[in-house]
Amino acid sequence: MAEGNKKLEKLVEKLAVSVAKGFEKVHHDIKVFKLETNTHFHSIETDIKSFKNDTKEDFRKLNEKFDDLDDTVMNHDKRIETLEEKILR
Repeated sequence: MAEGNKKLEKLVEKLAVSVAKGFEKVHHDIKVFKLETNTHFHSIETDIKSFKNDTKEDFRKLNEKFDDLDDTVMNHDKRIETLEEKILR
């Protein structure tokens, strides 16, 4: 019986070591996953900020072009009148 208890104690000890190693591996894997996820999200945030800045710049340029077009259209009558005056002289 004493021999059976020793075998059982050894098995329990091996099992405890195995479980502890398993928990260490899971803990390590979770830390790696967190790090990779944080890195990935940081990269996404950087991409979004860059996209926002690029979009703001593109809209600024577009608005400048609209302003130029508006100026051209609004002064179109004046230009035609000036041309007509030059031709009629």
